[in-house]
Amino acid sequence: MKIEILLATYNSANYLRDLLDSLVAQSYTNWDILVHDDGSDDQTMAIFKEFEKQQGREIKILSSDKNLGPMRSFEKLLEYSSAEYIMFCDQDDVWLPHKIEESLACIQQLEQNNPDKAALVFSDLEVVDEQLNTINPSFWNYSKVNPENVYNAYKLLINNPAPGCTFIMNKKVKPLVLPFPEQARMHDWWVILKVAESGVIDYIKKPGLLYRQHKKNKVGAEPIKNTYLLSRMANLSLTVKRNKESYQMMKCLSNDYSLLKLFWYKLRISLTKLL
Repeated sequence: MKIEILLATYNSANYLRDLLDSLVAQSYTNWDILVHDDGSDDQTMAIFKEFEKQQGREIKILSSDKNLGPMRSFEKLLEYSSAEYIMFCDQDDVWLPHKIEESLACIQQLEQNNPDKAALVFSDLEVVDEQLNTINPSFWNYSKVNPENVYNAYKLLINNPAPGCTFIMNKKVKPLVLPFPEQARMHDWWVILKVAESGVIDYIKKPGLLYRQHKKNKVGAEPIKNTYLLSRMANLSLTVKRNKESYQMMKCLSNDYSLLKLFWYKLRISLTKLL
């Protein structure tokens, strides 16, 4: 069964070889890489050419004449994809050897029990520093986020436990989520919200990859400390902005969702993070 790995890159030379080496080391080998590059001016393209030569694998590369950013880059990749199963991939992570094999087995089991449904599987992540030293063996524990949030739309609107780099999806997800609306906060959040609404989701209770944290992360793992509430109050404008974005995304999903209920869940989750 062919799997397509969708990879968005921009000046990724510092970490790209580590990622590509981890893909080559996968126990499941029937995969292709589809890349959207956002105009890299470092050695990113040279590394891809070197990889193709060394591994004998063709990399399909899409490019744009303007900087699309992560969300629109993944939108373009998803539009172009044609495989039965699709995985999002970040340029700076390292996949653990059985990530594809275990993800595929889990989603195929999910499909057996739910035929004709859009299906998505995600996993935990191991949070690591720039040199791949472990910060925390579990992203869910590190950020105090519950994977069960995917089964409650309000909780999922507030705390997404599933970064896109952990996803495997079947092709039925594509017509469900495309195009990404302007109200989407991020591609992976929009995708999992839509699948949670009308598809099926399962998760793997162990890490599938090393989630590298560094200064240039667009989105990363955020540790939850005893000063969580104080930090939110100190950054009130950012907190208001994030709540507004969640509300806009909620209304884009459906007018049936309640703003008061969203705030109630927000309060409950914020208090839980302090415990």
